[in-house]
Amino acid sequence: MLLLTVAALLTIQDPAPERFPDFPEQEALSYALALRVDVAAGTLAGTVDYAIRAERELPSVRLHALHGAGWEPEFALADGRPLAPSWDRDVVTLRLPEPAAAGSTVALRASLDGRPLDGFYFARTRYGERIAFTDHYSIRARGWLPCEDHPADRARWSLRVTYPEDLAATAYGRPTAVPEAERPPGCGVLTFAADAEIAPYMFSLVVGPFARVAEEGDPRLTPHFVYARDVEKARGALVHHAAWIAAMERAFGPYPFAKYTTVQCPTRWGGFEAPGDVQLSESLFDRPRYGVGTLAHELVHMWFGDAVGYARWREVWLSEGFASYFGPWLWAQTGGPPLADAMREERARWLVSFEGRTKSIRDDSFPHPDQALNSNTYPKGAWVLHMLRGELGDETFFAALRSYYETCRDRSVVTDDFVAAVEQVAQRDLHWFFSQWLDRVGCPELAVRAGDGAISVAQRQRGEPYRLRLRLRWRDDAGSHDEVVQVEERELAVPAHGTVRDLQVDPEVELLYRSVR
Repeated sequence: MLLLTVAALLTIQDPAPERFPDFPEQEALSYALALRVDVAAGTLAGTVDYAIRAERELPSVRLHALHGAGWEPEFALADGRPLAPSWDRDVVTLRLPEPAAAGSTVALRASLDGRPLDGFYFARTRYGERIAFTDHYSIRARGWLPCEDHPADRARWSLRVTYPEDLAATAYGRPTAVPEAERPPGCGVLTFAADAEIAPYMFSLVVGPFARVAEEGDPRLTPHFVYARDVEKARGALVHHAAWIAAMERAFGPYPFAKYTTVQCPTRWGGFEAPGDVQLSESLFDRPRYGVGTLAHELVHMWFGDAVGYARWREVWLSEGFASYFGPWLWAQTGGPPLADAMREERARWLVSFEGRTKSIRDDSFPHPDQALNSNTYPKGAWVLHMLRGELGDETFFAALRSYYETCRDRSVVTDDFVAAVEQVAQRDLHWFFSQWLDRVGCPELAVRAGDGAISVAQRQRGEPYRLRLRLRWRDDAGSHDEVVQVEERELAVPAHGTVRDLQVDPEVELLYRSVR
């Protein structure tokens, strides 16, 4: 009865209508791509076949798409009847000859030819060699691929790609080589197929001049795609994935994709969590310590961010906060810094950030979804998980996250889904915890002072006091003490015996707070 009551009151209220919405009247079921990548000419040609289900009577199909000089997608029904596009900024509307009935499936084809406007790039590597690659995050897939470019809109993907035979290609899904007799002269041809549905921003394709670096320990690891001149540096970093996959599977559940590899390319990000085909920045292997931390972060995304996605851009903490916490957790198991050291660094970085003082984790005021990636969704998101672990204890915490993964795998969810999964396992109302840490700006501002006979703890931030657990360690006339105190009021006096000496506040790095006078 308690859980039903809590669930009824649980919803964390959205502060405003959803921004960057999708198309609720339809559901993209599948994208089947057949592409020819001319890396020398810098052009892309091919087709995209769509299966789109009408959620209600559907007079038109809408897709996110860009068009302009040199890039004008053409559209038709599967039977060849052309569809005249009506463009409104980054949305194309395709009026159907007759409305599709609710529950029916519309089959469409887009024909592509030219130089993409965004999201698919022709460039040179840092060593001057030609390369072609997607870089979709967050809403750049629409720059070449008409699609439902929204994180909630997951679909099945398949790809047939033709590319220069002196280069290598990698993409989402398991690759299969096309027999030589079926390939155009001078070309390689691969097909990629995958069972797991993904959102368009996750889809990846890279064609470039790669050497391969093998990594042992798990049959799902396929040799990594690395620039030839960076192979030796890469070998020193690409050694932990088998151990990390095993640790993630023990903690949360099965690895969700058919393969795992990484590909070095000129992505705008330090790393991008393309499912099973992680993209890495060109310079990642130049700084081994930084590089290994990024590799762990990106692997965590396979579980949290990819397999369990987020349904709105403002919920990106469900991806980046998880990877920012469990990445260091993984790395610590294979020789990296202790988790407490990583959390201390995360806290210090957040405390000096603009977002830390002005925005909440689920703030929705950003003009572009890229800006949802900030110090709140990364380090503060990690700290929310770290403090939840302290609140629940290890056994309940990991059981709750495993349940969340099992329940929500292959879906895009919102924070309420995570909270519900945690509460179900913990058998506790935790709305207060998530509300204060996710939807409140800032953190507790604590003034902690040692005195004779007591330690005073005062909350100095504006607004209501936080509910928090604070570890204090000190010596007094009765000896040494290590206590976790529950702080719920503005002022708390912790009894001591005589003079308090050697007071340590949060010695185990368990609380996100700001120290004030």
